[in-house]
Amino acid sequence: MLLYNIYLLVQASSFLVCILLYKSLRNTPFKYFFPFLLLTLVVELIGYYLITKGIRNYTLFNVFTTIEFIFYAFLFSKHLKTTLFKKLTIGFIPFYSIMVFLNLQFVQGYNNFHTYTFLLGSFFIVLFCCLFFYESVLPEHLDHPLAKQPFFWVCTGLLLFYMGSVIINALFEYLRSYDLQQEGKRIYGIINQSLNVVLYSAFIYAFILCRKNKKTYLSQ
Repeated sequence: MLLYNIYLLVQASSFLVCILLYKSLRNTPFKYFFPFLLLTLVVELIGYYLITKGIRNYTLFNVFTTIEFIFYAFLFSKHLKTTLFKKLTIGFIPFYSIMVFLNLQFVQGYNNFHTYTFLLGSFFIVLFCCLFFYESVLPEHLDHPLAKQPFFWVCTGLLLFYMGSVIINALFEYLRSYDLQQEGKRIYGIINQSLNVVLYSAFIYAFILCRKNKKTYLSQ
C-alpha cells in the first residue's frame, strides 16, 4: 500500500509540475501532457474506486492503455525527424486501434486485461525509443547533449517502463497458468508501481528541462 501511495503521489506531482510549468510547455509538444496526465489521474481514481467496490476495472484500463499507446506514438511522431520513422509512428495508431478491437472482440474478450495487445504496444514503444536514440547519436544531432534534451528523459522513462512491463506481463501469464494468480497479482503490482514511479519521475524532470531549455526546445 505504501508503494501504491508513493506511485499516486509521484503521478499527481507530475500533473502539478505540468500545470506550474505550462507556460514553458505550451509552445512545445509537451503541452499535450496536460490533458493526458489529467485523464491518467481520473482513470486511476475511478479504477481504485471500482476495486474497492469489488468491480473489475479491466474494461476501463483496456480503453485507457489503448489511448496511452496512441498518445505516446503521437509524441514520437512530433520528435522523430526521419520521414520513414515519423510515418511508422503515425501508421501505428490506426493499426494498433484495429488490433485492440480484434483482440477484445474475438480473442481475450472485454472481461480480461488485453495482455496480447498490451505486449504488442509495448514492443512498438520500445522500438520507437530505439529509433529516437538512434537519431540522437547521428553526427548532425550531436550539438545538443542528450542529457539536456527533455524528450530524452521521457524516452528513457518509457523504455524502462515498457521493457519492464513486457517482463511482468509475461510473468503474470506464467504464474496464472500454474494457479498462482494471487501471487502473480501481488508481484505484478509491486513491479508495475515501481516502474510507474520511474516513468512519472522522468516526466517531471523533462518538464523542468523544458523550462531551462525554453529558448532551444521549440514546438515542432
